[in-house]
Amino acid sequence: MAAGRGRWADTATVLALITVAMWALNIPVSKLALDDWEPLAFSLVRFGIGGLIYAVWVLVREGSLRVERRDWPMFAAGGLIGIFLNQVGYMYALEKTTASTVVLIMATTPIWTALVARALGWEFVKPLFWLAIAVATLGVLLVLWGSGGTIEVESIQGDLLALLMAVTWGAYSVIVRPLMDRYSPAHVSAVMMLVGTVPLIAFGGRQLASQDFGAFGAAGWVGMGYALFASLIIANLLWFHAIRRAGSARTVAFMPLQPFFGIVFSWLLLGERLDWRQLVGGLIIVGAIVVATRSVVPLPRRVDPGAAGNVD
Repeated sequence: MAAGRGRWADTATVLALITVAMWALNIPVSKLALDDWEPLAFSLVRFGIGGLIYAVWVLVREGSLRVERRDWPMFAAGGLIGIFLNQVGYMYALEKTTASTVVLIMATTPIWTALVARALGWEFVKPLFWLAIAVATLGVLLVLWGSGGTIEVESIQGDLLALLMAVTWGAYSVIVRPLMDRYSPAHVSAVMMLVGTVPLIAFGGRQLASQDFGAFGAAGWVGMGYALFASLIIANLLWFHAIRRAGSARTVAFMPLQPFFGIVFSWLLLGERLDWRQLVGGLIIVGAIVVATRSVVPLPRRVDPGAAGNVD
């Protein structure tokens, strides 16, 4: 029996590593796709189709997409913050700054998650957490300093949009937490994506209508295919499976590897080079996150927000 559990744990470890690598690869791949796509048009197609695929999956497995009336405000807030605003920050950050910078700032997400949960009284933090926050802030400042070496306005805007992306995903991770007590991760993801697609239609519909699909290169189509099917659908299913096999704590522990994978992929695909300040800042951020996440004591719940997957 022990050997069997060990085999399952090893399988979950491999799945977690593959998933984190797939999410990291999505960042430079999406940046390449933006040579053809308008930012919100890309997100609209990705989440519109992704939401429908998840909805069909849930209908087949669960027979219903029903949501209780008391939960609609949470789904509305999650769709607006975790899908729409998150994608505004993510896609325009990719357009205006380097993929490596987006990766490093994205690494601060667990800290924003803990801060929002603490503000709502859902988690308790030890004094060491606040020291980790201060150290992580120093790391973020170093990353921003290194990415904006020429002090270009567009680069600074991109950095701030990347920060918006990290903050909104942290808030979303808290919002979905109570919903996970009543719905499956796939159910929550399906409804959130469909709800978040509504403002994407309102703000990205004109961009989509103006797209000249006949002029698209391979990067535009491959980027959409990867972002939709590999990063949004397959990677999330692997993530859910890893969490069921090894538990959320062990699985989420692999998340700090995402910046490392992202930087490597950005170098290989985009030829990006890290400024020494970005490198040092990234190492500081990862170290601070390790300390911060170990200094948070969550209230007991049946499913961890990490099971909600990743939409970037």
